[in-house]
This record gives sequence, structure tokens and C-alpha cells, in this order.
Amino acid sequence: MTDHSGPGLFGPVTDNDRRRWQIQAHAALATVLQRASKAGLAPLRWTLGITGQLHGAVPTLDHAAEQVAGIYVAWADFLDLEIRRTTRGDHGTVHLCAIGDLPDRIGRFSHPVGISADLHPAEDIDPTTEEC
Repeated sequence: MTDHSGPGLFGPVTDNDRRRWQIQAHAALATVLQRASKAGLAPLRWTLGITGQLHGAVPTLDHAAEQVAGIYVAWADFLDLEIRRTTRGDHGTVHLCAIGDLPDRIGRFSHPVGISADLHPAEDIDPTTEEC
């Protein structure tokens, strides 16, 4: 299948191009995960985009907001992601996002990568008035 949005600089993008980009990104992620394991970083939930971009999300289950923020900062620093944004959402949630590129084997930046985390405020539930 071909992208019918029109030819690019080098012709249309094909499914073979997309598969190649995903395979390359998968290999880059494997390298990142090996190095992150040696560095003692917490696991993230990873997804791989159709054009090879990587996205890691900090899991929030069983982590307080401070822990989630610490995991996010550790990964953003580890990946040397300089573009970092913070946005505030509904009900006090804070969304953290960092983006950049992973270098390939010869030092060129080739794989877009982003990480994100949602910081949810601690819920103050009074067990005498609300169901837990």
C-alpha cells in the first residue's frame, strides 16, 4: 500500500518504508532498554509508531505523583531530552512530556522519541463518609 497524499521529495512512502522504520526503531529501543536496565531505571510502557517514533509512558499504577515525576525526570535525563513541557489538565492533573531524538550507531539523530507522565493529585477520601 502506498501513501496517496502525494509524492514526497524522494517519491511516495510505501509500507516497506514504514516496516523498515519500525524495525530500525525496535532495534534502537532494544539498545535503550539494555542501557536503561544497567542504569537501574524503572520500566516504562513503550509504543512504536508507524513511522518509527518511540513513546514511553510512566506507569502511574502503584506510584505516588512524586515517584512518577522522579521516574519521568530520570528517563528524560537518561535520554538527554531537552524539549520538556508541562501542562495542567482537569481536576489538578499535571501532564509532563519530553521529546527529542535517539542517535543512531554513528551519532546521527534518527529516531524520534518522547516520554510522558501524568501526575494525579492525591485523593483525599474520608472513609467515614465515602466508599473506598
